Amino acid sequence: MTQVEFYSIESTDSQAPYAHICEVIKRAYRKGQKVFVHTENRRQAEKVDELLWTHDSKSFLPHQLVDEDPDTTPPIEIGFGQNPAVKPDVLINIASEVPLFFSQFAWVFEYAYGDEEKKELARSRFRFYRERGYPLNHRKI
Repeated sequence: MTQVEFYSIESTDSQAPYAHICEVIKRAYRKGQKVFVHTENRRQAEKVDELLWTHDSKSFLPHQLVDEDPDTTPPIEIGFGQNPAVKPDVLINIASEVPLFFSQFAWVFEYAYGDEEKKELARSRFRFYRERGYPLNHRKI
């Protein structure tokens, strides 16, 4: 069954979760896991793409946007509504809704941060998983 990790970030800054997201991706990649980052829209997906290029000058995280190159399947994909091209192990969801395909992952990482509206959307996602019996861990960072 999919394990859900929920992170609460006490910040109204919309940039707050990105450093943590990059660290989660790096840890998963080093363990040989495939990662899919699900974002709200293309602009947010491109932001994650750029961050992965610049996050750590000493390491390379092979990644691409889902629709970038159909002949390449890197271990890290970034999408904004599409299904993953390969069966990844880890889903990082920074969209406001739970993606329909979440249950094919071993791990789901969710974030609660930002203004009250964003936090309420995160609470709704938390309830979604809890009501369906998914194992949940909640951590404050």
